[in-house]
Amino acid sequence: MSIIPSVRRIASRTLDLFYPASCVNCGAGGSWWCNRCRSRVELVTQDPCPRCMGFHPQQASAHCHGTFQFCGIATTGYYHSKPLRKLITEVKYNGVTATGQDLERYLSYVLNTRTRSFPWAQESSLFIQPMPLAPERERERGFNQAAWIADRFKRTWLQDIPMLDVLVRHGSVTAQATLQDKLLRTSNVQGDFIALTPVRGSMILVDDVVTTGSTASEAARALIRAGAYNVYLLTLAIGK
Repeated sequence: MSIIPSVRRIASRTLDLFYPASCVNCGAGGSWWCNRCRSRVELVTQDPCPRCMGFHPQQASAHCHGTFQFCGIATTGYYHSKPLRKLITEVKYNGVTATGQDLERYLSYVLNTRTRSFPWAQESSLFIQPMPLAPERERERGFNQAAWIADRFKRTWLQDIPMLDVLVRHGSVTAQATLQDKLLRTSNVQGDFIALTPVRGSMILVDDVVTTGSTASEAARALIRAGAYNVYLLTLAIGK
């Protein structure tokens, strides 16, 4: 019998003793992201269009003039929903990874309420690829939040799908989060990504939030150039 789960429980209780949990959104004690705040996230009830990231009837997707090369997009909630935005901010910029178990509870809840199949449901050869960070960004933060989020998705939604790490990112001229204009965001990430090895299978690209889709689209192009059959996008939130 493995002793790792027992060690983790003891370590968690020891940390709770010295650093009592309080919700990253409302400050209530008892958990790092409380049930009340999790239940107040505005959930996405329809998968975005893989061509334009808009929300329109599924039958209209074939006639959409969007240029994204995703074969499907799935997300959980809207970035304008404060509880979800606050969680992502605290994880991304302050490294509050103690929210992991509460995030997994949220993902399990979203999974149980989902009534439609995932876009990648028919894939036979499928891998998870976290969105890579530029090396200097990862050094600043101490970890890649997309990889951490991908691990939470794997534990809850994607248990039988292996994780790959074939994509790397060069530093953009300007941080994407500081740019609002869609054209500037697109040009800022062109050529940013490269796959280190050939890809033989389809990929689920995982990130924290997608806004204009420029970064994710450029990463998808790199995976397709490396041989990926299809590329899907999975995020915690979508911003509009």
